[in-house]
Amino acid sequence: MPSQNVTSQSETQESKVLPTLKNNILPEARSSQPTAQLQKSELTVFAAQEIVYKFFIYHINNSEPEVSLQEFKKIFIELIAPVNPKLIQSLYIIIEFNSQQEFNNLFKRCSYILLNNWISNKQYELARKLITIISERTLSEPHADNILKRLKVWLTNFVSSQDYENIKLFVLKYGDYRPVEKHWTSRYQPYLLATQYLDTKNTLEARQTAKLLSQKLKDKYKFDLAMYTSRSQSATFKFKNYHNPTLLGEEALRLIKIILVNRGSLNYRSLANLFISHSQNITYKQFKESLIKYLCYYNEKKNSSDIYHQQLINILDNFHPQNDEESLNSSLLLRTCNYLIKCLTVENSGEPTALFLIFVTQLNPLTLAILMLKIILISPYSQTYLELCFARLIEYYQDNSAAECQWLIKFLEVCQIALTIYGDNVQYNLVNMSDNNQEEHLFIDLNNCRVFSQHKQTPKNRD
Repeated sequence: MPSQNVTSQSETQESKVLPTLKNNILPEARSSQPTAQLQKSELTVFAAQEIVYKFFIYHINNSEPEVSLQEFKKIFIELIAPVNPKLIQSLYIIIEFNSQQEFNNLFKRCSYILLNNWISNKQYELARKLITIISERTLSEPHADNILKRLKVWLTNFVSSQDYENIKLFVLKYGDYRPVEKHWTSRYQPYLLATQYLDTKNTLEARQTAKLLSQKLKDKYKFDLAMYTSRSQSATFKFKNYHNPTLLGEEALRLIKIILVNRGSLNYRSLANLFISHSQNITYKQFKESLIKYLCYYNEKKNSSDIYHQQLINILDNFHPQNDEESLNSSLLLRTCNYLIKCLTVENSGEPTALFLIFVTQLNPLTLAILMLKIILISPYSQTYLELCFARLIEYYQDNSAAECQWLIKFLEVCQIALTIYGDNVQYNLVNMSDNNQEEHLFIDLNNCRVFSQHKQTPKNRD
């Protein structure tokens, strides 16, 4: 991949203090600057930032990994300016613009440029070193005439910001992609990361890094769950400890069997496919009526479904009634499923909805988990929105202890299992090992059943 030569090898080995400002006075903030002049300055700042970005990209492509880290440390921590004239000029422009926000943008993007490269090359130690350098920084006191002295103030402010907390979140034990268990919320990083990679205010590098780490954590959990189901049923591992990635203990395996057991001839994926095929060429009103039947199908206890059945009807009846006579399309499907997820989880204020609290405190959490699963199976693009809603619930309760949130933790664990075993690239099957043919019976003895999982070809990635 061609890279712009922003610096030379000799220039990476030496540094010098930037030229002094006139009368040793830093420029004043430009709050009273005319709009046209401000826009012109902003364009200059953006161009200057690009030169700094390319400086680090150059070192990523042409230098040893440790060199990139050292250059970052020199500029942002030790406050030593490199020799490269273009880089000096660029830093001067950024500092002269006198904006904490523009510095934050620069610092974040440079950080994620390095992190993305190191993570993709499995150089996790460098990622941890970057956080250590920032968090344990001993900021040098630059010469009084050095315009880099303003960076000291800006960096101190940045380290106290949420942006820095987000950066630290990426570097939690990269070696095996398992979060450090310091708080109950750390188990649910894939959901918490969704708030970062969906936030358009974050830099592209930050969003890419968050999405990459989220997927790695999901894949790790998916693999561990498959290994757990296999080994926990194997005589070979009967007297050995095997890693259970859930918090449900031995209940996890039985829960998987309950989710997989077929009622009649259909499992949840088959039921979803049948629903989708029957939803072609119908009006939106007809779709909403059919959706209620689909969501409430397979309920084992009619009295529990009565609690929320009418509420679901009211929710859908009042959603986009102006579109009732229109033909169902993919946009209406997505918006409807996302709205249902919202009503079943979290308010705009971040508080849990009344319906969510009913499900997780008065009913079996599996009931709501299955509803979520059914929605995702007919609208796969809604899964990202579901994860975002879960993140908001976790953030709402994050100041509570694990003991106080056991009801929420159990729901998240159950839902995570349900979504994983019906994931895109894995297939779980429940096989009755009994000699008696019980498949025609309504009830199957789960103790006589075994769970088998296998990898299947991954479809094209959804954006």
